[in-house]
Amino acid sequence: MRRRHSLPEKEFSEINITPFTDVILVLLVIFMITSPFLLSGAFNIKLPKAVSAETQVNQGVEVYLSSNNEYIIDNVVVPPAALIQTLKVDFITKSTTEVIVKADQNVLHGQFVKLLDLVKTAGASKILIATTKIAAAAGQ
Repeated sequence: MRRRHSLPEKEFSEINITPFTDVILVLLVIFMITSPFLLSGAFNIKLPKAVSAETQVNQGVEVYLSSNNEYIIDNVVVPPAALIQTLKVDFITKSTTEVIVKADQNVLHGQFVKLLDLVKTAGASKILIATTKIAAAAGQ
């Protein structure tokens, strides 16, 4: 009898993770692109429009003032009594004392001034007011 000589079967000892890595990287890119839209869209705040608005990217603490006079920091509604303490904690954790105020265009002037006073009392060194830039009219 003749024996067939067969090569020893190689055990499955390697896992190809390249497709898995590709999928993970694609998901990471998708989340990185969509996360700013999710955060800014969580609360319905319409910024006032201004012709002289400047584009400036800062890493300050963002404070939102909604149309129903709610203070929002880090996607959490903060009661007025806790706003100063919350800002002080954020100043320490984010290593900045700059504040970007994003108030709804329908907020009353008195509420806006109250927010500015609270922010200044918390120790803000620089307060920026966020607006939406519009194109200048031809006659201006």
